[in-house]
Formats: sequence, structure tokens, C-alpha cells
Amino acid sequence: MSTIIMSACWPLQDMSGPQKAVLISLADNANDEGFCWPSVARISERTCLAERTVQAAIKWLALAGILSVRERMGRSTMYTLTPASYAPPQKLHPAADAPPPPQLTTQTPAAAAPRTVIEPSSEPSPLGEGENPPKFSKPKCDPQAIVDLFNKTLPGLPQVAMLTKDRKTKIGARWSESDVHQDLDFWADFFALVGESEFLMGKGEARNGAKPFRATFDWLIAPSNFVKVVEGNYNA
Repeated sequence: MSTIIMSACWPLQDMSGPQKAVLISLADNANDEGFCWPSVARISERTCLAERTVQAAIKWLALAGILSVRERMGRSTMYTLTPASYAPPQKLHPAADAPPPPQLTTQTPAAAAPRTVIEPSSEPSPLGEGENPPKFSKPKCDPQAIVDLFNKTLPGLPQVAMLTKDRKTKIGARWSESDVHQDLDFWADFFALVGESEFLMGKGEARNGAKPFRATFDWLIAPSNFVKVVEGNYNA
């Protein structure tokens, strides 16, 4: 989660509850540059909204300028959050000479029935002096599971035989960089994206008679290379 993006999204107004819920869910997955790629099903699960409601909210956020959507063939959609560009669509008002809407002449029992509002019995207790807010545990990184995914998904690349301390450290660093990375589905998508790149798979053209470049696991989890692969730089 990016606190920069999240803190910029919370104050935004003039949107519905579902739209705000989807926005906050996306911000919770975004990095400091505003990039994220959760599935609609994942957003639906986190916000308790129907998938069609999530899709409608995403369209509205894009129309409002706060979100850009990049469809990727056969891959999860890439979203970019830009809170500073937020401009809510203007509401349409009826013309001055437009006829008034038809009035209901009957009242349904539900409309006439009294409404019961249940108030909470007590206010939530504020944190006492010296108390810290509750901490939420993050998913634990399993380097071996990630290595196994690499070996299974990319048999055409040099296989990882040893899970060294250095590799564990680098995997843990990539895992901790974003909440989006803390899911094995992300890593499965990441390695699948690698497999779609002719350059990374060693199928590109080499120069001066040299062998074509072929990515290795260590190359893929290096910080700058990792970002380039995620952003699709090798799949153009």
C-alpha cells in the first residue's frame, strides 16, 4: 500500500459509496506511482460489492479523471491512480421548460411504514495515551513457493536449484515493496508475463554472432529489471 496515494484519495468527495470503496481498494493495492493491477473479482471480494458494481465504479472513476485503465491482452488490467487529476463529472439538470416528473398517486405500504433506526449503544473508545493502533499482519513470504512457480512456469529458462540466502533476501524485498506483490497469484502472473516475451525467453535476435539474451531468475528479481517486466517493457 502507498500511504501517499491513500492519503490523497481519502479526502475526495462527490462520489457514491461504492465508487469510494473501489477507489480506496485500488489505492490500498497501489505503489507510490499509483500503479496496481488487482482483478475485478479481488476488488469485489474486498469491498463486498457485486462485480458489475465494481466495473461500473471503475468506469466512473476513469470518467472522473482519477483513474486510467490499461487493458492487457490475456493479463490482468493495469490501473494508474492520479488523485490530483480528479474532476467529478458534472451532474445534468433538466431544462427550465421541461415538464415535471409524474407524481405517484398511491403510497405503498413499505413507504408508509415507520422506519426504525438503531443507534449504537456506545461510542467507540478512543485510544488511550501511549496506546498504539492495532496492527494487521501481512501475508508471509514463501520464497520456495515463488521459486517453484518460476521453475514450473518457465522451464525454458535456467532452473533454480538452490534457494540461497541472497535469493531469499531479494525475493523478500520484492514481496515487501507493495501489497500487490504479497500474493502468489501476482507471481504466477509475473512469470507468465516473462514467458510471453521473446526477448526474455532467449528468442530475440543477437548481435555480432553472440547468443540471444535469456533471462535468469536472479536477473528477474533484481529491482530495476523487476519493475521493467511488471510494466511490460519487454512485451511491446
